[in-house]
Amino acid sequence: MHGNFHYTISHLRQKEGNRAVAVCVTDIGLSVLLPFLEAALAGAVAACLVSGRRPEEILLLVAAYVLLLQMVRFLQSHFSSLRREKLFMFRLDMAEEFYRKTLTMDGQSRESAEGQKKWEAAQRNLYSGNDAGIEAYAKGFCELFLHLGGLVLYGVTVGRASLLMLLLLTVQTLITSAFHMQAGRRVYQMDGEVEREWKRFHYLRRVSVDAGKGKDIRLYRMDVWFLRAFRECIGKICAILDRGRSGFTVAGIVQSLLSFGGNIILYGWLLWQMAAGNLTLPGFLLYVGIAAGFESWMRGVFEAVQEIAQNEKLMDGYRDFMDFGIEQGEREAPTHPGSIHEIRLENVCFRYEGNGKDTIHDLNLRLRPGEKLALVGLNGAGKTTLVKLLCGLYRPTAGKIYLDGQDMSSLSREKLFREFAVVFQDVSVFSFPLGENVTCEREGQEDSGKLRESLEKSGLLERVRELPEGLNTVMNRDLDPKGVTLSGGELQKLMLARALYKDAPIVILDEPTAALDPIAESEMYEKYDEMIQGKTTVFISHRLSSTRFCDRILFLEEGHIIQEGSHESLMKANGAYAELFALQARYYRNDADSEMNCHAVSESI
Repeated sequence: MHGNFHYTISHLRQKEGNRAVAVCVTDIGLSVLLPFLEAALAGAVAACLVSGRRPEEILLLVAAYVLLLQMVRFLQSHFSSLRREKLFMFRLDMAEEFYRKTLTMDGQSRESAEGQKKWEAAQRNLYSGNDAGIEAYAKGFCELFLHLGGLVLYGVTVGRASLLMLLLLTVQTLITSAFHMQAGRRVYQMDGEVEREWKRFHYLRRVSVDAGKGKDIRLYRMDVWFLRAFRECIGKICAILDRGRSGFTVAGIVQSLLSFGGNIILYGWLLWQMAAGNLTLPGFLLYVGIAAGFESWMRGVFEAVQEIAQNEKLMDGYRDFMDFGIEQGEREAPTHPGSIHEIRLENVCFRYEGNGKDTIHDLNLRLRPGEKLALVGLNGAGKTTLVKLLCGLYRPTAGKIYLDGQDMSSLSREKLFREFAVVFQDVSVFSFPLGENVTCEREGQEDSGKLRESLEKSGLLERVRELPEGLNTVMNRDLDPKGVTLSGGELQKLMLARALYKDAPIVILDEPTAALDPIAESEMYEKYDEMIQGKTTVFISHRLSSTRFCDRILFLEEGHIIQEGSHESLMKANGAYAELFALQARYYRNDADSEMNCHAVSESI
């Protein structure tokens, strides 16, 4: 608890300044003082009435007291609102830190099962509302100090009248709070069950509104399945919450009975003391209010401790994620003459978490400056994994990767990534303006001349001119109902424009044209080659015909390089590459013949 408390306070001061801490302290002081003044009001009025003062003096004193009370009430309301605002802003600022970590941490850690689990735990700490997570944790400590302050003030006041009364109130509150905390512990133990069902519920909700999955849901009538799954989730969540609510109901009944019995004894004792002449009417009225407040303060202490304890797990999850991931180096990426780099892999192995064998095993490779290299092979051969290793998204399980002789793991990721322009198979188009999708920069920060040139070279400029908002046209319809969805070919041109605009010395194309037909893919790859002359380039494909123009071709199989050479030399070797090339050529030839026959039949009809 101490570690998370210190972490929260230090980050609160860092994010919101010392003023936020001062606001919390002031609110605590006023929140203790206000109920004490309210409890003492009746006694103060009674004291004035029996004091023998003139009516106008009594009226003046009571008016001054009420005015003081109203001022304190106003200040307490103001600072309480200010405290809630500060703690809410604190949560938002911590969310920004969380997203910065998410966006900049190494891809290997983020994609791992452990990383995903930690990310979800950290997200719950920030997005479970005001009553759970880091905001509730900070609020819990404010409530703890508030109730401790009230408990001390009221305890001293009650103790001055009678230690026996103080003992009676303490025992009564301890017993009732014990029942309440036991019910709270049972609810806390159910959190894991609720969490699993909520996770399933949110997955179903997310998938049901996913436009990409909507076709399958409708065509296969999965709406019935989804609705049944929704009902099951909601039913299980309600059943779990009902079990927890029943515990609180029992605790509430016990608490009410004990409070009733304790109050009978307390008020009887106070009346007896007043009848015996040991207590005045003003004193009686004061202690009746103080006694009721003492019980509330003590119960509040236990509830605050319980709230803090329940949020400890969420705080631990957040801090685990923020500390998770592979530490990055700080060295600058080397600058090669002509801004062209050499990459060397020595005995590199890579294994995904939970896999029984390496995806890449004992691989040695040298990518020469300015070379056009092709990585080919069947799906699952390890091509994409190798790409992520080459550009620094993953780190090898064993072996080393060097950039111009420097260990890549020692380089700053931010500076390393500047050297690579990578186009992956899964095209990433964000729901931002088209221009920002190319530049990956906010509007106003781009080089407009370079942007225009990139669009022109990629062949997308004419399409941009046709759009109603031009470069400001928002992609997709997630954020703008007037957003535009590009065709497959246009998306490829957009990705080419993005790579051209970045103008990085190393370009990697990881099957970005896999959705196109073989001829279109070959033409697109040749266009890429034409546009990025003079750069170190890696072309990835499972279609061997698309990469014949490359200087060197590597044929991957199960994480190993089984053949290497130019297209001509590999065909002459008559090995796995030549066999697969012939098989694909025969398949595409048959496919083309079928299309021609269909066309001839349609013409004759």
